[in-house]
Amino acid sequence: MDNLTLLTYTHSKTSDIHKAYFDRLAMYFNVNKHIVLCDKPLDYDVTMSVYDNDDAYYKQMLNGLEKVESEYVIYSQEDYILFDKVDVDKLSKLINLLDNDKNISFIRLIYSGINFAPVDYNNDLIYLIYLKPDDEYYFSTQITIWRVKDLMEMFSKSKVSRVFDEPMNSKYLMELGKIGLCVKDKNNKVGGHYNSTIYPYIATAVVKGKWNYSEYAKELDLIFDTYKIDKNIRGIR
Repeated sequence: MDNLTLLTYTHSKTSDIHKAYFDRLAMYFNVNKHIVLCDKPLDYDVTMSVYDNDDAYYKQMLNGLEKVESEYVIYSQEDYILFDKVDVDKLSKLINLLDNDKNISFIRLIYSGINFAPVDYNNDLIYLIYLKPDDEYYFSTQITIWRVKDLMEMFSKSKVSRVFDEPMNSKYLMELGKIGLCVKDKNNKVGGHYNSTIYPYIATAVVKGKWNYSEYAKELDLIFDTYKIDKNIRGIR
């Protein structure tokens, strides 16, 4: 896993989530390289990329990606909280797949079942499908392994100002002809997606500022209890 960096995008306004996020990472994913993008330095054992709040999201991302020395990154955010161990063996197999097929730019680790092309990728280790390029969410901020140079190329074209405007980046991926795969993981259905068994995380813990209790009550109750979080401060949905 030396060729992989975890890249976490966050903000100081979400500091109430940081303890749970970083603690669960230490518990469930022994990643060697971790770069955190935030508007203020954080007191965690990570490499920081401190961004300017006035900069657009794509500029913040490009500045952070310039610090990445590995060929691949996993993109994450502070409310993508792990609730079980990352399957490092399968993750390594996906990295090997990217090594062997330079046409593939990214592999999404969570399956949402929306408008994917009905074409199987020839891989007998993990069931994968091609993402459909004309889908609104061809680009997604959900947990994804990215080829760094391709992600940087996309953000170099992008003019997306906020992380919440993620669908707007899909057209830039399409224009560049980047090909993406998705792990077709049909195990635990939650809302409109299936939890990833390779990277088991809450997707996502906070929706529109409130705890995503309607989909992840069990996982969040444990987090509230462990980290003494008052769920009423944010509220639940």
